[in-house]
Amino acid sequence: MKLKGRFQHLGTQLIVFYMIISLIVLSIASYFIYFFMLGIIKDNNETLLLQQFRQLDHNIEGLINDVDSLSKLFLLDASVQRFLDYSPDKGKVEFLEMKSDLHMSIDMFISNYDYINSIYIVGDVQGIVGGTNTKTLIQSNEKWITNFIDSDIITNSHRNFPDLVLEGGRNKSYYNPYILSHEDGKIISIARGVRPLYQSQTRAVLILNIDEKYVSSIYSTALEADRGKMYIVDKNGIIISSSNVADIGSQTQSPDLGKADYGSYDIGNTITPMQTVYYRLINMNWYMLKEIPLNQFSEQIYSMQSLLVIVFMASLIVIFVVSYFWLKKMTRPLHILAHKMKDMSRGELGITFPNVPNNEFGVVIRRFNEMSLSIVDLIKENNEMQEMKRELEIDALQNQINPHFLYNTLNMIRWMASIIKADNIVNSIVALGNILRPAFASKDSMCTLRDELHYLENYIKIINLRFSNCVVFSIHVDEIYLGHQIPRFILQPIVENSITFGKSDDGHPIQIRIEVYEEEDDIIISVIDTGEGIDPDKLNQLNEHLQMGVDHSNLKGTGNGVGLYNVNKRIQLNYGMQYGIRLVPKTKGIEVLVLIPMEKELT
Repeated sequence: MKLKGRFQHLGTQLIVFYMIISLIVLSIASYFIYFFMLGIIKDNNETLLLQQFRQLDHNIEGLINDVDSLSKLFLLDASVQRFLDYSPDKGKVEFLEMKSDLHMSIDMFISNYDYINSIYIVGDVQGIVGGTNTKTLIQSNEKWITNFIDSDIITNSHRNFPDLVLEGGRNKSYYNPYILSHEDGKIISIARGVRPLYQSQTRAVLILNIDEKYVSSIYSTALEADRGKMYIVDKNGIIISSSNVADIGSQTQSPDLGKADYGSYDIGNTITPMQTVYYRLINMNWYMLKEIPLNQFSEQIYSMQSLLVIVFMASLIVIFVVSYFWLKKMTRPLHILAHKMKDMSRGELGITFPNVPNNEFGVVIRRFNEMSLSIVDLIKENNEMQEMKRELEIDALQNQINPHFLYNTLNMIRWMASIIKADNIVNSIVALGNILRPAFASKDSMCTLRDELHYLENYIKIINLRFSNCVVFSIHVDEIYLGHQIPRFILQPIVENSITFGKSDDGHPIQIRIEVYEEEDDIIISVIDTGEGIDPDKLNQLNEHLQMGVDHSNLKGTGNGVGLYNVNKRIQLNYGMQYGIRLVPKTKGIEVLVLIPMEKELT
């Protein structure tokens, strides 16, 4: 739990977050550095191998050219020409002598050129003659002879005359079935169609077989076993020569190399991932390939990565230590702010920071100081507003006739007036009772517009009984507005002011008209009279005082100002300073506008 509490601190979270992000960045960077360096090493390796391949290509091409020259020299031998010029009508004895001479020539050539393993001549008429310097081909099986003569190397040699035909991956026993297993091995065959001198038609195929070991020695002498292997493949991807003899004759995993002269690809489905670089041998449809284990690159990269990780971790520790103290210093104002906010939540209002840093935390702390002080001011202002509202409510009720016993007394007087048939007194008492009843019936400061107008009608009845029908009162209010709530007793003081300041000396009655209409989201109650009106300058001053919520009792010619000030202030306390009473001059009389917001009807 203690560890959990510490982890909730902002400084701890920042440090842990920074460490996690740093480790993620280190891992991703190491990953990309590894493959980036591996790519660079592989590219450099390709470039170096290209030079090596070109040199090996030159050496192998030189070997092929030597064999080509040797074949031409061999064809000039008298025994060879005699063999090529042989026809069946010359007799069997001459054929045996001719074969004997040819075997002697073959033995001499093989003895002089150690890279030649065997020589064979396949004639259309003469059959197959040849062998090594130790074994001469003796084959009388007609089926074997027929299959051999129809093989690809013989067919292609006739077709491609006078070009050479190269074929690899064959065993020595392919040409001579009587070669023993311990003498057997792989060879590379170089064949060409041949003909007697001074004739235009090929009559035989000369095959010179080179020991594969001699070819592989050209490129594998300096190749270390743990540094991969090299091999040569034909156009079908069959290995015909390799630094590993066991691979000869197998199919490679290489993709189609038919159109590419040089490049590389990776083999990842083996125990040890390999990079394979390939090169097409000039003038041959063969490819030389070298497989390189990627782990030999990884050793160099891992060494570099280890050094990089050590440097990075050392830097990370230094950054962590510096960041810890720096973050602790930077977050200290936040810790203090958190404690002060806890103190404020416990009721300690008005607390502030004496020292404010000059950064973003300083902006937050300054706002906190302002908020703390403004909360105190708001509470003080709210208390004052509630006290003022309470006093105004008391004043509004005290302006009404509120002793409870008076209601019962008036009821008694009404019955006494009824007995003596004094209808004016009865009507006055009933109207006064209707005025007093809302004050005693509910303690709610709000009522519907319907109740307020009903109260106002009873008030006008009393005024007309008192002043001999001096007021002509009319109400023009749509039914939809009668259910809206308004503060109680706000229209009576306005009508009273209209009667007090609107009466004329000529005895004509004053007309008071009440209308209600909407303006945007507000309701406007209009009280219009036809009285004497107010001086325009005094009316403007009165509007300014009402808009600011200031008592205007000191203005001459406006009465004591208690009624309008009370109503205006109550509206502003309930709805805001944008609402209240506004006076509008008319051609005759004054229009008083009561502005309140639209509210939901009572149900």
